Amino acid sequence: MRLRKILTHVGFILTLTLMVNACAFAQNVYNVDDFGAKGDGRKVNTQAIQQAIDKCHENGGGSVVFNVGKYVSGTIYLKSNVTLHLDNGVVLMGSGDVSHYPDQQSDLPTYNQKGLTSKSLIYAEGQENIGLTGGGVIDGQGAEIDLNSKRTTYQSPSFKYRPRIVHLRSCTNVLLDGITLRNSGSWVQTYQECKNLRIHSITVDSRENTDVNADTRESSVLHRNTDGLDIVDCEYVWVNDSYINSGDDGICIKSFSPDKHCRNITVSNCHVSSMASAIKIGTETAGQITDVVIQNCTVFDTWGEGLAIMSVDGATVQRINISNIVLRNVRRSPIFIRLHTRNNRYGNYEYSNKPKLEDIIMDNIQGNQLSGLGSSISGIEGYAIRNVRLSRINFEVEGNDLAEIPTTVKEKKKGYPKGDMFGSVLPAYGFYVRHVDNLFFDDVHLRTQGTDPRPAFVIESSKNIGVNQGKDLIDTKPNEIIQIQ
Repeated sequence: MRLRKILTHVGFILTLTLMVNACAFAQNVYNVDDFGAKGDGRKVNTQAIQQAIDKCHENGGGSVVFNVGKYVSGTIYLKSNVTLHLDNGVVLMGSGDVSHYPDQQSDLPTYNQKGLTSKSLIYAEGQENIGLTGGGVIDGQGAEIDLNSKRTTYQSPSFKYRPRIVHLRSCTNVLLDGITLRNSGSWVQTYQECKNLRIHSITVDSRENTDVNADTRESSVLHRNTDGLDIVDCEYVWVNDSYINSGDDGICIKSFSPDKHCRNITVSNCHVSSMASAIKIGTETAGQITDVVIQNCTVFDTWGEGLAIMSVDGATVQRINISNIVLRNVRRSPIFIRLHTRNNRYGNYEYSNKPKLEDIIMDNIQGNQLSGLGSSISGIEGYAIRNVRLSRINFEVEGNDLAEIPTTVKEKKKGYPKGDMFGSVLPAYGFYVRHVDNLFFDDVHLRTQGTDPRPAFVIESSKNIGVNQGKDLIDTKPNEIIQIQ
């Protein structure tokens, strides 16, 4: 009885403490209009919004809020203990003037230039306890910025010329909740070397060309490289219950640093449509990418790969679990797993690691309206992919009434990794396998729409391959090719 009273008393104290803290935090609310901002869709409010963020940070943290309206801004800098909160009806609009987005210098490596972080609407580095929340919209106005540039070429890296919407680096305890990100000028959102990153119930709508069945993704407008979500060398990441419709890769897990780790990442209950790869590990893969779970997602209307896993710049990619995925209308390979030695280097790094790609499980993957290109699992000579299991796979692919089946597939040890890197069709309509050790296909069902003379499986220069729970493992000699119907 006495213990119950003590516990009740303790519970009351904890509840009271939480209420007091909540009330104290609720008082730290800063409205950008009080600092001179106007949500009229015309005035550039960069200075006023930054003043609100700075004041909130200086006073111990809280929320920076907006009245209903359209607030135009250039680059703003999030600071520790500050949440930018946009209610329904609030639109934070990126300025259409690219000069309002200064380049950011950083010691962290970037895409292909030393010390250059480049342009972003919302930027933070080395901050903690920051967030973007609410039911409002952040509109990068990428189309307007792009038209102002009057470009005729691809421009790479895109974020050197056109801003991302969000770029956070070396930040801890980051929350995105409920927000909509649309119409970016470049990668929509990038998180690099962050820890404890939670992305919940967000919408990304940034797609230049919506016609996935067009001959080229740039058939109507120039490609802006608008990746939906890039996670680079981050640890402890949760992405869930989100919708991503992107003009380039949808969800990407990357590594720029050969001495860093991208790990403990879960992606759950997401819907992804992309004009490149939908859910992808890579392309940039320099360090270690391990302990990744991707589950309960739908992929649809995607121009590139449905699911892609790769190590091409020296990364150790290991312990990847992908399950309960539905694919529909994927125009390149439904599944693409690739190891080779492109060995791009980023930032100030002057070395590459020896790559590994192993311990991959894919389970319960279904798909229809899949390209007749075929899926591939391929290493290169001297670098085998190891320990892969694909189970409960059910694919219906488009048939190819080929006059001649391709028999020679170049290794392309340094080529850009994508499903059609070996040609417009693979030797198998199902899976082409080369330089793989210990691969099992369990309960795999493959069929074509219409006729296709290719076999379901082609296995080359591999060992310990099991197909549909076969008792006898398949080994091939170098350059020996085995076909399985």
